[in-house]
Parts: sequence; structure tokens; C-alpha cells
Amino acid sequence: SGFSLHLKSVSYLSVPFLQKSGFLVSISTRIGGVSQKPYHSLNLSYHVGDDPEAVNENRERFSEAIGFDLDSLVIAQQVHGDKVSVVDNSKAGCGAFTHKNAIPGADAMITRSKKLTLGILTADCVPIMIADPVEDTFGIAHAGWRGTLHSIGAKTVIKMQNEFAIKPKNCIVILGPAIRPCCYSVGEDLVKHFIQEFGSEVCVSGNNLDLHKALEIQLVKAGIQKENIFIESLCTSCNTDLLYSHRAENGHTGRIMSIIKRI
Repeated sequence: SGFSLHLKSVSYLSVPFLQKSGFLVSISTRIGGVSQKPYHSLNLSYHVGDDPEAVNENRERFSEAIGFDLDSLVIAQQVHGDKVSVVDNSKAGCGAFTHKNAIPGADAMITRSKKLTLGILTADCVPIMIADPVEDTFGIAHAGWRGTLHSIGAKTVIKMQNEFAIKPKNCIVILGPAIRPCCYSVGEDLVKHFIQEFGSEVCVSGNNLDLHKALEIQLVKAGIQKENIFIESLCTSCNTDLLYSHRAENGHTGRIMSIIKRI
């Protein structure tokens, strides 16, 4: 699948083949931190009720294991919308040490900075990482069902086109771990919306949605080559020993972090 799981003191997923193109993509697990239940143990989010000092320590551990500087990290506020923010070096550290100064109102960010590390926090939603080795640009987005219906993936690609003159066919897209159709049962109205927008293949066995498939469809429509979209098939809800799941853990849990940066 292109993903590797590193079971070290801090465990994380990586995408080794992207490093040849000059990009680092890593996704944390919940293993190797200091947070107490229900956030145990490597919770990387400040806005879920965890002890901020524990989150500080967890972020230090994750950044050290991956090899990026927390001062370079930029986090979006993530409001389940469709705003894509262009970020430059002046935004370094926004959201890195407190949620209060995260990029406001944004669910996606794009940059051509070689100094920044872009990060997204999830616990069932899909993290989207987009790398363009030709124009040396990259982006990241957060997609739950709302963001997916709002075409956050496609809008991130379009914003990269408008701002940086990228060609979507050159981009490589990583869709990280999220809740999979095996566990993602939703209401009939939502299923109808998804089928209207993306076709029946996004609905699996009754009212179970495939967010990854919906995102793949919209990204291909936006010009991304299907063979350049890589999907991590781990289900967050099935694997709460390794990942956080908002749904499986009744809304009281931590968040994993997905990051992308130039190397």
C-alpha cells in the first residue's frame, strides 16, 4: 500500500516512497505518549480536554521521532468547512503550542515553503496529504462527511492550481487512516446526499459510507491521476488499540496527527 508502520517508543505510519520525491509524510498512532485515559497515550490535540502539559510532551516526542521542529508546525482550526488557507513562513508555529492561534476557520492549508510542516488532527475523519514534486508545493486537508460533501479535497487541489500553477496530474495524494465502511453507518438522508454527489459506489452494504472512495472520486474529477492516490486501509474504529476513534470511543478520546513537509 506504500505505508510502513514503525513500532518504536513512539509509533507512527510513514510513506517511504514519497521521500524519494522530497516529501516527508508521517501519521502518528496513539502509542508512546504520556496522556491518561481516555486520551491514552499519544494524544496530540489541545482541544479535546486533555492536560495541555501532556499534549506538549506528546508533540515533542512525535516531532523528535519523525524529525521535524515543532516551531515549524502549522495546524488548522478544523471547523468541518471548506476553507483552504495559503500559509507562508510567517505562520510557523501557529497551532503548534496552543489551539488558540491555529489557522482560523480553515480545514485545509497549502504552501510552497520548505520551512513549514503542515499538520491535521483526526480521530475518524480522513487526513489528506497532497505533494507536487514538480512545483515543489504541498497541502493538507481534513475531511469528515461534511468536508467531503463540501469537496474539500478537490478545493485544495484547485487552490494549489490557482496559487502555485500546479498541474494536478503531477500530484501524489495520500489518504490516511480513518473510519472505514465496515464501521461507518449513517442516516438514510446522508447516504442519499453522497449517492447524488458521488454515485452508488460510495455506499457499502446498506447505510455504510466509504469516505475514502468519495474523496478519490472527487480528486480524480479535479485532475489527480487515480494511480497517484494512495489509501491507508486501517479502520480507526476497528483499531482503537492503535488509533483514536471518535465514534468507537463515544466522543471522548484523543487525536492522531498527520504531517507533510519538504525534506
